Amino acid sequence: MIHNRKFALLLAFAICTAGFPLRAQNAPEKRIEKRFEVMHMFINSIQVRNPDNLLEIHTFAYSDQIRDHMQELFGKGGYQYGDRVKIVYRPGEEVALRIKGRHSKPVQH
Repeated sequence: MIHNRKFALLLAFAICTAGFPLRAQNAPEKRIEKRFEVMHMFINSIQVRNPDNLLEIHTFAYSDQIRDHMQELFGKGGYQYGDRVKIVYRPGEEVALRIKGRHSKPVQH
């Protein structure tokens, strides 16, 4: 009889804690801030390359927090080829959380 109570308590504990993540809730999420050169800016993303390794190319989508600002900037000419930017993103993801950098004036034809 005692064995069944222990099993029932263990089972109840396992069911109650199954929905909780294993890591702490307040642990800060890791972010990377890295310098890139702009290759092309699109309405919903930006294509950049690592200035130290020209074969390393990334296309970052804009996060919800910066999308409106980046689309407004795109409408004004946006970043041009060769502009230098700093992009903050999470490791393993291709979503820009923040983009900083001076954009050059668009080329007039």
